Amino acid sequence: MATVILGIIIAALLGNALRIMYRAFFKGEAACCDSGGGSGCTNCPMKKAMDTNYKNRVEQIEKFEIQRTIDVDGMTCDNCVFKVIRALEKVDGVQIAAASLEKQSAQVGLTKNISAETLREAIEKAGYHAGAVTI
Repeated sequence: MATVILGIIIAALLGNALRIMYRAFFKGEAACCDSGGGSGCTNCPMKKAMDTNYKNRVEQIEKFEIQRTIDVDGMTCDNCVFKVIRALEKVDGVQIAAASLEKQSAQVGLTKNISAETLREAIEKAGYHAGAVTI
């Protein structure tokens, strides 16, 4: 009986370890984003680097003649932020994008005028809800 219980415990631990490795390798999620909506990231060096990166990106965006800010719902961790940035930067005409987990929004610097609907569609395809787009 003890052997069966020990086997179940080992299987559960191994399953959890495999899940964490899968998420880290294939989905690019940090360990602090494993649960709790990224709340464990407050003192993480990656979080500090992302904050600096966000500030640098916003400074670059402010130099563009055409800029947009998009409300984004559903971002819960730094991996979400990266997904939104990648999705927006794939849109033709978007030169640079920045997203903020705290503000639940994204900003883009555009080389040409792009419709609000095009920007919303890119965010929706990435799996998030896009709200108002402001100039």
